[in-house]
Amino acid sequence: MQISRKRLVNILLHVLFTTIIVLVPIFLMPLKEAAPGGGYNFYNLPSIVLTALATIACYSSAYILYPYFLMRKRITAYLCITIATCLFIAGLSGYLSSVLLPEPPSFLWAHIIVKFFIVLFVMGTGTAYRFVMEVFKLEHKQKESMTMELSFLRSQVSPHFMFNTLNSLVALARKKSDKLEPALMELSNLMHYMLYESDQEKVCLSKEIDYIQSYIDLQTLRFGHNVKIMFTVHKPQPADPSIEPMLLIPLIENAFKHGIGMIHEPEIDIRLLVDQRELHLSVHNKYNDAVHDTRDKTSGIGLVNLERRLRILYPQKHTMSLRKEGVYFNASLKLQLHDSLFGC
Repeated sequence: MQISRKRLVNILLHVLFTTIIVLVPIFLMPLKEAAPGGGYNFYNLPSIVLTALATIACYSSAYILYPYFLMRKRITAYLCITIATCLFIAGLSGYLSSVLLPEPPSFLWAHIIVKFFIVLFVMGTGTAYRFVMEVFKLEHKQKESMTMELSFLRSQVSPHFMFNTLNSLVALARKKSDKLEPALMELSNLMHYMLYESDQEKVCLSKEIDYIQSYIDLQTLRFGHNVKIMFTVHKPQPADPSIEPMLLIPLIENAFKHGIGMIHEPEIDIRLLVDQRELHLSVHNKYNDAVHDTRDKTSGIGLVNLERRLRILYPQKHTMSLRKEGVYFNASLKLQLHDSLFGC
């Protein structure tokens, strides 16, 4: 039966851990002690018993005392049991030492005190080991949970975005417009990106910009010169940072959804600036507050989705603002990009 890599690493850690437990008493209180008649006694029973009991105490501390007492915040009981265990093992080791290797009382008490602190150190090591393992386990669960949530949020973006894009094609089809064929070609570009790029953890910003450009071209085919659309990009060369796919499109999509229809001379101004380690996207569009969007129940899902993704991906490293100023609606997004995300 093939052992998984994770299980093999876990076994090796336990072997290393047990070896350390065994070697600590040996180095602090060697098995090899002087015999009364000269020479050496290589089979010091007290030290052997101490090593065996300390190993048991260590794993008991990690797998019994920690989960049943510390994790339940029964700290007093944990301390009492730990001290009692150390006293018992040290006392037993001292008793065996006094029987097999008669020593003055002062040496006997020194022996017990040293053994007490050895066992206390070993049990503390077991507790620390379990604490570290629990921290790693919690971090792993949190990472898995965030990965699953991000995957779910991504799965929401694509169909929601596609639904709105298809509405644009339906409008062209109803007009029997000659622009329907080039619009389908732009849709093909969008779908290619959504199918083959959006599943990646990160994509180059240049690809995201191409995706946005295809979306804008599609909307331009739909509305023609009835809507003033501006899209400007300022990005230093050759820097090409990485971001999560489809992270910028919700703000742009929102502008087209709410900035067109029953609006006098509609206009949409999209500006993307990458300066040093910061990305700034601003979307500026006309807005008619009298026409509140109630066209479908999915209205606003894109922005809610975006806000949650930003909290997961860029905690404390993003700023998003949505505000109305007269007949205009302004959306702004700032991201602090990591150094490792440059040089895509």
